[in-house]
Amino acid sequence: MVGKLEGRVAIVTGSARGIGRGIAQKLSDEGAKIVVNGTTQDAIDETVEMINGEGGTARGIRADVRHGSEVEAMIESTVAEWGQLDIVVNNAGVNRDAMFEKMTEDQWDEVMDTHLKGAWLMCKYAAPHFRAQSYGRVINVGSEGAMFGNMGMVNYVSAKAGMMGLTMTISRELGRWVRKEGGDMTCNLIMPGFNVTRMTDGVPDELRQNVLDQIVLGRVADSREDVGSVVAFLASPDARYVTGSKIGANGGLHMSLGT
Repeated sequence: MVGKLEGRVAIVTGSARGIGRGIAQKLSDEGAKIVVNGTTQDAIDETVEMINGEGGTARGIRADVRHGSEVEAMIESTVAEWGQLDIVVNNAGVNRDAMFEKMTEDQWDEVMDTHLKGAWLMCKYAAPHFRAQSYGRVINVGSEGAMFGNMGMVNYVSAKAGMMGLTMTISRELGRWVRKEGGDMTCNLIMPGFNVTRMTDGVPDELRQNVLDQIVLGRVADSREDVGSVVAFLASPDARYVTGSKIGANGGLHMSLGT
């Protein structure tokens, strides 16, 4: 059976581990060629081997999305290798937690630059390729914390809130080309729920159980099937009329937060 993304090429930032790895695997399941991106070569290689070992097609590119020159080089290398770029998933992220009055400028800058600046740079350098081929998908990975705030994470929450504005603005700016020139280009944001990642590994058992108690479906998300499947839909032609949207893939957690 041919997948819904057969013939497409995707870059998933921060896909060496965690949610990004699950998303990359699911896009591969649907037929896309995958660029696995991160900053740790061993983890990148491991994910590439996993995807290729399952019959997919993946290559790894080490690049720090905070730096425009590295983002541009990654995108140009992808197009040189595979002739196109259809899908960008902005998933790369870090935590540098501290209460706001104790947070350093470096902690603020690293988180903001990785999440928000990195997403903008990926869109900036992918856009000419999307326009030339009249097809493109941007899927940004946000957080429910952006809707409610989170103690000790003012940098992370601010960055994720900023990604909402980025999503809506990019969707409008891609839309102006669609209106004038035709084509199929969209930008959307997903808000995953509680996933097992490096960011959640250090969560105390009591807090972890508290989060699980708030999830309507009562379980931790599967990054590949629960989150990756939503991304795969948004990346496909089936989602051609969905843009500027903020979609929860969190098992109903958003209904409990903030109460």
